Amino acid sequence: MNMRYTAQELLEAFMAERHALGFIYKSGECSIKRFLRDFKEPADGNTEFTKDYVLEHIHRQPNQSVNTVRRYVSAVNCFLNFAIRKGIRAYVIPVKVLPKEKKDFKARIFTDDEIARLLAAADSIPFIIQNLDRIYQIPIMFRILINCGLRTAELLNLRMCDVDLNENAFTVLDTKFHKNRFVPFSNAVADALKLYLSKVKPRHENDWLFRSPKTGDRYSGNMVNAFFREILRRAGIPHGGHGHGPRPHDLRHTFAVHCLNNWVLSDVDLTAALPVLSRYMGHSGINGTQKYLQLTAEMYPDIVTRLEEKFGNLIPSMEVQHEAK
Repeated sequence: MNMRYTAQELLEAFMAERHALGFIYKSGECSIKRFLRDFKEPADGNTEFTKDYVLEHIHRQPNQSVNTVRRYVSAVNCFLNFAIRKGIRAYVIPVKVLPKEKKDFKARIFTDDEIARLLAAADSIPFIIQNLDRIYQIPIMFRILINCGLRTAELLNLRMCDVDLNENAFTVLDTKFHKNRFVPFSNAVADALKLYLSKVKPRHENDWLFRSPKTGDRYSGNMVNAFFREILRRAGIPHGGHGHGPRPHDLRHTFAVHCLNNWVLSDVDLTAALPVLSRYMGHSGINGTQKYLQLTAEMYPDIVTRLEEKFGNLIPSMEVQHEAK
């Protein structure tokens, strides 16, 4: 027999679980609320999400991109699977009924000169009265993204207890595959972190490393996107508009490509090094890391011959796209 939950109670329990796992999940919550907007509670109290109701509420809206639909369905399916775990009957949307994912957004790899300009722009970000901490936060946030290759969500999930300045390492909750990993950082990043912490003076080990002065909570991904657009503009690097990048996630791609280029030039055995980079970046397997070899060849054409001679069997023949964030 179904457990007695209203749709609202289910949503509250689901969000409590997501927050306990360390996810902000604001966009996912909005998607699920939209999905539940027309839901009528049954008179007998036995909540059920029927196939007819579910399919009726995943239709693509006018001017809505394929990827937006897929993100919406992913959030709804996550909620429906939670409902099933709670004893509720629910129809989970099969992937095969979804429109094909559009993968035409290529990764943007920044040059050394562009990285230097981005960091200089971050360091010169102006003071504003609405956010007194951002002049300290933005320089170190983007140093971590550039030098450590973290996903944006991983950066925002960092708490003070995740920062080890004795070992120069972060403990990172992998937001994509839900596994912890240790990410070392350089002395330069450590010095920047110490300077930052001396300015913001966090009180507790569970405090967010990057807390919004306005909300007291961690920053959202949208706020990091806004910061990034501002430093792009100050660095004189054009942005293609919504959906065209560059994006903060491209700093992660850039980190991987620069690592591989340095290894190739240093004659490091990539068959041994790729698994190390894969673990460092939190990939589920080596395939996700191999794709960066093609990007490295595209970014540094002078090393193509060396790459093909030594590691041609490792280079995938597919076009590299943005990995999921």
